[in-house]
Amino acid sequence: MKLWMYGCTDEHQKDAAKGISRLKEIGFSAVAGSASAARMAAEEGMEGYVASGAYRGPDFRSDDYLAQDPWGNKCRWFSSTCPTRKEVREYNLEQIRRLAATPGIKGVIIDGARFSSPSSGPVGDGPHDRGTDAFFTCFCPECMKKARSMGFDADEMRTAAGRLYDFVHGKPVNLTWYMYGLHQWMEFRRAATTEHLINFARTVKEVNPELKTGIFIFTPALSDLVGQSYRDLRPWMDIYSPMIYRCYPEESGPACLNVELSDCLKMLQGSPALDEEARIRLLSGITGLELTGYEDPEIMRQGLDVSLVREETRRARVMSLGRTLAPIIEFDDPKLESAMENTRKGGADEISFFAYNSEILEQQAPVLERAAAE
Repeated sequence: MKLWMYGCTDEHQKDAAKGISRLKEIGFSAVAGSASAARMAAEEGMEGYVASGAYRGPDFRSDDYLAQDPWGNKCRWFSSTCPTRKEVREYNLEQIRRLAATPGIKGVIIDGARFSSPSSGPVGDGPHDRGTDAFFTCFCPECMKKARSMGFDADEMRTAAGRLYDFVHGKPVNLTWYMYGLHQWMEFRRAATTEHLINFARTVKEVNPELKTGIFIFTPALSDLVGQSYRDLRPWMDIYSPMIYRCYPEESGPACLNVELSDCLKMLQGSPALDEEARIRLLSGITGLELTGYEDPEIMRQGLDVSLVREETRRARVMSLGRTLAPIIEFDDPKLESAMENTRKGGADEISFFAYNSEILEQQAPVLERAAAE
């Protein structure tokens, strides 16, 4: 089984070449990360891929670039700007163009090209640190203008998102009156995100048609919420890496399945119109996952059954249709071998891992060596 790693261990930050050599010894055959890491991997006879974020940059740290909720309040989310700002997107594509010219690489992978998720709000006490409320963005003037230009009902979008916010904060709202607007909001997120990802893919191919394009993408259960469409991207992406973290231990964990679902459930707890059974039934309906037994968000945050790794991989396999599928699973999963087996059973072509430390690498080395040899 082909194994990928994003980045190098803490111990090898100052000597990345040594870290990459160790990965090769264990059986890894691909490294994604900085341009220098990708070059070193290529020199080791491995596949090197450069990875890039999307909606951020050194010139866009001003509050003027923050996403806005339906009432114009600004929200930080995952260190990102509003996802539709033209100057931010143009900056990102210039960075992609530069990275794609890195000698010896096999391709370019993009991360963070999406709208805010329920877990995207940071933990903090700043004036714009609003936790899960950051999900109810972005309705800044630029987004409203773009929505109208793409044929969406921007006013209905904003009204419906505001009413959903009221609903999950305990106000009596009949959401059936706002379903059209909520649908428009989700479809706008999808169309706007797909637009940038198509431009990303085109930029890479313009530099070198032989390079592969890839995406770190939310799992199928969550991707619709943030505007990432597996089906829309099939003509443009060569590699899909859904982030299937089932038991991420930290309080803040955007994209991590257990954290995102737990935060969704907590959000729904704010509505007195939903009892415990109704909340889990609604969340199961939104995500397509069987979540009975996880009615308590704290239990959900502790970790999901490893079988859900297989289910999310299976769904990603169907929706990616012929593209390389390399799910990212947790490196320090206490059931790593089972998680890897479930990933394979779900139809993965390859398996990826994200940030890690040297101690965990060596602990898991025997499992990884066996997997790489299969």
